[in-house]
Amino acid sequence: MNDNKQHWPPGYWRYAGLSLNVYGVPGWLFLLYLFWFRFPSMDTLYVVSGAIAVFRILQMFGWSVGALISRLMRLARGKSLSGRPWWYRRFTDGE
Repeated sequence: MNDNKQHWPPGYWRYAGLSLNVYGVPGWLFLLYLFWFRFPSMDTLYVVSGAIAVFRILQMFGWSVGALISRLMRLARGKSLSGRPWWYRRFTDGE
């Protein structure tokens, strides 16, 4: 039995699952250019390029898209999180 499988060195696939970033801007954000094909005007091209430039500038200051989304989720949740459900707190803690 001849085993001609190619053996990959350890850690070869380590970075295979990372998201695609182009100069710090997530790759999926460039799909906005497909929106330009639906409404082909220079204004749409400027808006899409401006949005990508804004995210690039934010990335330079350390605010990635993931960090912005997690910050918005934290603001939407509120200040404190309790481990007890509302009905338990209401009937036992007197809220």
